[in-house]
Amino acid sequence: VMCRSREQAEAALAQLRAILAELGLEPKEAKTRLVHLEVDGPGFDFLGFHHRLVRSQGRRGTGKGVVFLARWPSCKAMQHARDRVRYLTARKRLAAPVEQIVQEVNRYLRGWAGYFRYGNSAKHLDQIRSFAVRRLALFVGIRHKRRFSYGWHQVVYQSPDCMGLISLNGSVVAPRANKPWREKPNAAGERRR
Repeated sequence: VMCRSREQAEAALAQLRAILAELGLEPKEAKTRLVHLEVDGPGFDFLGFHHRLVRSQGRRGTGKGVVFLARWPSCKAMQHARDRVRYLTARKRLAAPVEQIVQEVNRYLRGWAGYFRYGNSAKHLDQIRSFAVRRLALFVGIRHKRRFSYGWHQVVYQSPDCMGLISLNGSVVAPRANKPWREKPNAAGERRR
């Protein structure tokens, strides 16, 4: 709930508690708090995203940029993604073919990137993709009883597409002023921006 003052926020929270109480529910105290958003302030995490009020740099030194609410994957979401990729490329899975491991990592990355593609997530998606490449190189190196450098050479230099690992470049849809966040289908069912 976005409010202009602390008083409005406290009133909104009281109303929310009353509405939920009528349904026999209550907000979880550990996840319910009032946050004052200010430029470069701490922000807050919600639904896997970290939200923070930021100021753009502005054009060619013409003064102050635009202030907007940016969002990207939270630290917890990033750690969860690294943990999942680590699990999929774990030493205990060395008996599985590399192609199967790549397919499973790709399946996970597609879903993860599909959820986090809306916002200011390009840098974070790149970090997760780079982590997946390193983990795959480590997996290949260990599978061939060689060092990490051998796996890196096989994945990055010998394979034109990192052994089929998907790229997450270009999958982010950044917000634009006065435009909807998500693409909407037109009358013909085609996606438009």
